[in-house]
Amino acid sequence: MVEPLQLQDAAWALTSALELVLFVQLVRRKLRQIYPLFFAYLVSVILQSIAVAALYRTENLDKGTVWAIAWVTQGVVVILRALVVVELTRSVLHRYIGIWALARKLLLGVAAVVIAYDLLLSKGQWHWLILNGIRGLELAMAAVIVTMLLFARYYRVPVDQLQRALAVGLCLYSTFYVVNYSLLERVVQQYAVLWNFLGLSAFIASLLVWISAVSRYAPSEAIAVPSAIPVELYGKLSSEVNSRLLLLNRQLVRFLHLEDRSQ
Repeated sequence: MVEPLQLQDAAWALTSALELVLFVQLVRRKLRQIYPLFFAYLVSVILQSIAVAALYRTENLDKGTVWAIAWVTQGVVVILRALVVVELTRSVLHRYIGIWALARKLLLGVAAVVIAYDLLLSKGQWHWLILNGIRGLELAMAAVIVTMLLFARYYRVPVDQLQRALAVGLCLYSTFYVVNYSLLERVVQQYAVLWNFLGLSAFIASLLVWISAVSRYAPSEAIAVPSAIPVELYGKLSSEVNSRLLLLNRQLVRFLHLEDRSQ
C-alpha cells in the first residue's frame, strides 16, 4: 500500500514538472506580456518550491524556522495570486469604464474586510495572521471569480477560452484550499500529510487546466456562437443584452463621476 507521504512526494514532483511546462508554454506563446501578473505568480510558485525544498534539506535550521519561512513565502504567493484575479477581472471588464470602476472599488472593499477579519481572529499572533489571512484571501478570490463569471454570462460579456481557464483554475484551487484548511484546522490534524497531498492534487488540476488552455491559445481567438440558436436570433438577443450592459455602464459612469475625470 502506498503511504500518504510517498503520495505527497510524488505529487510535489508532478507539480514541479507541470509548473515548468506551463512556464515554457507561456514564454513560447508570448502570453507573459498579456498576463504579466499571472506569469509573475507562476515564477513565484516555482521559486518558492525550490526555496522550501532547499530549506528542508538544510540540517542547521530548526523546523520552526523552516515553517515560518515557508508560510511567509506562501503569503507572498497568495498576494500575487490575488493580483492575478484583479488582472483577470480587468481583462474581462476593461471595455466598460463604469463597470470596471465599480468592480475595482468592490475588490478594494473585499480586501479591507479580509484584513479586518484577519486581524480580529489572529489576536496579535503573527502565524495566525498569515494563516487566517491566506484563507480569507482565497475565499475572497473564489467569490470574486464566481461573481465575475456569472456577471459575464448574464450580460454576454465576451470571455475567451484562456480567460475562462485561468478563472476556473484559480477558483478551483482557492475553493479547495478554504475547505481543506478549515477541516484541517478543526477535525483532521492527524491527517495533515494526506490533506497536503489533496491540496497538491487540486493545484495539479488547476495546472492541467491552464496548460491545456495555453497550449490551444490563438491570438485571434473568437467567441463561438452557440449552434442551438440561429445566428439572426442570437444577434438580436445579444444586442438587447449589450444595450442593457451599455446602459448599466453609462449609469455607473455618471454615478461614479467618471465623465469629469476622463475629460
